[in-house]
Amino acid sequence: MKKFLLLCAALLLSAQAVAQIVQVKGVATISYPTTLSPMDKEKAYRNAQLASVERYFAESGEAESQNFEAIQDKIEANLDKFLLSTTVLNEMDQPNLRKYSVSVRTELNVAKLKNTLKSASAAGKTAVGEKSQMVYVFVGREVASVKSFDDRVVQRAEVSVERDVKRNANTKGSEGESLRGGSISTNASVRKNDSLSAKQSVTVETGGSTTRKADQTEFRVFSLANQKTAITSVFSQAGFAVADPEFVLGDKDIPSVNQDFSKGNDLAPATLRSIVASLRKNGVPLLALATFDVNPAAVDEATGMQRVVVSVTGRVLDLRGNLPREVASVPPVQYFGLGADSATAQTKALKEASGLAAKEVVSRLNAAGVY
Repeated sequence: MKKFLLLCAALLLSAQAVAQIVQVKGVATISYPTTLSPMDKEKAYRNAQLASVERYFAESGEAESQNFEAIQDKIEANLDKFLLSTTVLNEMDQPNLRKYSVSVRTELNVAKLKNTLKSASAAGKTAVGEKSQMVYVFVGREVASVKSFDDRVVQRAEVSVERDVKRNANTKGSEGESLRGGSISTNASVRKNDSLSAKQSVTVETGGSTTRKADQTEFRVFSLANQKTAITSVFSQAGFAVADPEFVLGDKDIPSVNQDFSKGNDLAPATLRSIVASLRKNGVPLLALATFDVNPAAVDEATGMQRVVVSVTGRVLDLRGNLPREVASVPPVQYFGLGADSATAQTKALKEASGLAAKEVVSRLNAAGVY
């Protein structure tokens, strides 16, 4: 049993170490005046290394790419400290065009990159006593029921009739006819034994409309208590002071949040006002809101295992000032998890989504200069 525990610990530490080292490719092309010199090759080599770092941030999202610009000078000045190794994959010289290209694969020290980014952020530069507190309310949801409505169809028909009556003489008399969809009456003056001839044309115009009503979806809300530690850790490591919502929000706030998110994608104005009042009362200026929508499990074609997709949407409100303002938003982002059964896949998907969603919120706050 002891050997088994030691093996698990070793595997866990190995996985964490791998997560802090990422392999990325970089490509660079330079132009040279007459002949390719060793200095030109060295310049292209270094540009390719820097391009690999920029590629890493670009693949991490728009906010991370913007954060890279804030520390780009520091990385360029100490590039070797952020690269554990570099392998040249391909190089090509084009003398006719006087261009030289090189592609490399680098191993990035992600931990050092994150620490550098943290120290350059507004939250990282702020003293501990001056850091703003944050409360996050993350809600997990899955579809409980969907009510669909039949199409409402309205049809109409308009009938117009033209009638031409010829008569031989004028005497008092009348004639009446009926037509489906309406009535036609013809008045004619005739004398006894005179003849009456009539010619009519009928035009029918049909039309209508179809009204479709959107499906009414209700969600089952569940707790993200198992992911709470991971989420708090991400915010804390980024330099934010995280306050537990259970100690800050009112007794009716969290039930109201669950009720609102079980019916739709937004909080009711009364619920949001109550939460803001509770946070302002306790001096907490930052509020992070997010929903984790869990889709039904499906079989992954590549592995044959159960696959669960989680869609995350969130935003951050700054409560300082007269009116709250949105300082960061996370558009719908999807994460997935694989498992032998749906429960395992859902647990992995929520773990992945909660950690990455918190990192995305932090990236956007850093890009906006919020602390």
